[in-house]
Amino acid sequence: MKFIITSLLLSVLFIGQASAQKDPKAKSILDEMSNKYKNIPSFKADFTYNMENPEADINEGFKGKVSVKGEQYKISMEGQDIMFDGENVWTYLKEDGEVTVAPFEESEEEISLSNIFTLYQSGFKYLYLESRDGGKTDVVDLVPEDLNKNYFKIRMQINAATKELKTFKVFDKSGSRYVYTIVSFQEDSSLTDADFTFNKAKNPNVEVIDFR
Repeated sequence: MKFIITSLLLSVLFIGQASAQKDPKAKSILDEMSNKYKNIPSFKADFTYNMENPEADINEGFKGKVSVKGEQYKISMEGQDIMFDGENVWTYLKEDGEVTVAPFEESEEEISLSNIFTLYQSGFKYLYLESRDGGKTDVVDLVPEDLNKNYFKIRMQINAATKELKTFKVFDKSGSRYVYTIVSFQEDSSLTDADFTFNKAKNPNVEVIDFR
């Protein structure tokens, strides 16, 4: 009898865990957020980035800007610009006076401000965690299905009314936490394809290192 009761309890626990793997409430919130950004052809945003590791007493970060148009993006931070034109990645190091260009490899850009809005759609389980700020913020956790990832969770805070992403935190297995906060966001229809490649004509003294 004890074995039967234990088996039943384990079965109930397993069913509960399976149903929480892709929580319908979390999916609804994530879908609304994703659709909001999907329907914006191009945008710009200011953000802050912080790396925290309490055990190592580390808390450091910087500010940056991101522009996105479809799959193309440009991220400006700490003296460098990183641009993706749909095929190639351009990395401009301003102090070194050089830019490298290489074919895009998917593994290079696993989590970023350019893909975070749709990241949950493949390879993740998700769970609605809680409501914060008096119901103004929804908190959702994403858990990678691939257990070999170097991180085990992404925690997203989403504005409950506007469905805008406020922050996301990546929990690394090393104990570090990487926190991205979107400070400001605006649609920008003036962005063109030229904004996502390096303009050699405007920067004649910059060395171009081409790995294509």
